[in-house]
Formats: sequence, structure tokens, C-alpha cells
Amino acid sequence: MTKAKHAWFILMFLLFIAGIGAVTMLLWNALIPAIFGGIVINYWQAIGLLVLSRLLFGGFGFHHMAGRFGRHPHSHPHLSQMHGMSRGEKREFIRRHMESHFCCDPEKNSSCEPKEE
Repeated sequence: MTKAKHAWFILMFLLFIAGIGAVTMLLWNALIPAIFGGIVINYWQAIGLLVLSRLLFGGFGFHHMAGRFGRHPHSHPHLSQMHGMSRGEKREFIRRHMESHFCCDPEKNSSCEPKEE
């Protein structure tokens, strides 16, 4: 890349971060004080909130839009196992999976507790 492209990329990145900070501040100040009686924050506190959320939750999610379980049928092990099953077979597979992980029948008992392992 040329120096001009690098400079353009850096400028766009900084503008993007500035915009996200401003949107965070505006949304916080419009919602949190009115709903929860919280404090009004300034721009740098909004940036700090974004950094804190990044540290706590990892990533801002832009490269994870599809998530861990994207739309591809083989993106999750259970989805790939259910691929090609009829609706009834899928229900039975899910029921067996729930019983093995929660030691209960989810159709009969809505308060299934996880098994101790």
C-alpha cells in the first residue's frame, strides 16, 4: 500500500471510532438517565465504556456478524448432525440431546436443571 492509502485508512479508522464513541454517548444520555435514573456521560467516558466492553466481552462483533453458529448448515456440530433429517427426526434428536445434558424430559418438565458433572 502507498502512504496515501495508509493515511486514508488511519483517518477512516479514527473517524469510525469517533463516530462510535459519539453514538454511544448520545444513546447512553438519551436512554439510561431517563429509564434508570443514571448519570449523563461525556464523550471520553463513552469511549472508556466501549473499551471496557471490549475487555469484558471480547471484540466489537463486526467480524463475528455470522456468530459462532452462522447460517451454514455445518457451522455447528449439532446442526450438521441434523442436516437432512425430517422435522420429527429433528425433534427426537433435540429431545434426546436435552435429556442427556439436562437429565430430564423438556416436554414434560419446563424447569430442567443441568446435570452435575
